[in-house]
Amino acid sequence: MKPLLQIFLLFFCASSHALPYISPEAAIEVLNRDYAGETLYWKPAMLPLTLSQSDRSAEASQLAELFEMELVGRERKISTEEIEKGRKRVVIAWRYYWMDDSITGLPYGTRRVKSLVTMTDPIERDARWFVEVSIRWFVDGLADWVDKPVFKRARPLRRAMESEEKPFEATLYLEYVDHHWRLWQPE
Repeated sequence: MKPLLQIFLLFFCASSHALPYISPEAAIEVLNRDYAGETLYWKPAMLPLTLSQSDRSAEASQLAELFEMELVGRERKISTEEIEKGRKRVVIAWRYYWMDDSITGLPYGTRRVKSLVTMTDPIERDARWFVEVSIRWFVDGLADWVDKPVFKRARPLRRAMESEEKPFEATLYLEYVDHHWRLWQPE
C-alpha cells in the first residue's frame, strides 16, 4: 500500500503545480470572445465645441457633415467682441454637441481578429499565469458615413478602411483565472 500512496502523492503534487496550457486555437477563441466584436468609436473633437461660422478647418468640415447626417447637434451662437475704441463686431459661431449626453464618440465599426502572430509559453507572475500574444486585427462592418470625402483626413477612419489589407497589430496578455484563460485587464 505504501508505494501506491507515494505514487498518488507524487502525482497530486505534480498536478497541483502543473503549468497551465493554452493552444493557439484556444488563444484565438479567447481573443474572439474577449477582444474581438468590440464596437470602435471615433471622436471628431472634444464636444461640446464652439467654432466660428467662417472656420474652414478639417475639424469644422467634419462636424458640419456629421450635423447634416444628424449624428451631432448644432446651435448658433451670436456674440459681440470689442475691436478698438469702443467699436464692436458681431461674431457668429456654431456650438457642436452630442445629442445624447451618454455618447462620447461615433461608432464606426467592429474589431475582428485576423491572425495570431506569436504567442509565448505561460509565465507565472505573482502567483498568476499569463501568456503574451501578438495579433493582427481589422475593422469590420464599417459605418456608411466613413468613406465620405470629408473624412479622408481623419487618420483613424482612413486606417480603418484599409485595415483588411493592412491590419493593425496589438500585443495583449491572457490570464489564467479559475481554470480558464481570459483577456487580462490592467487594474
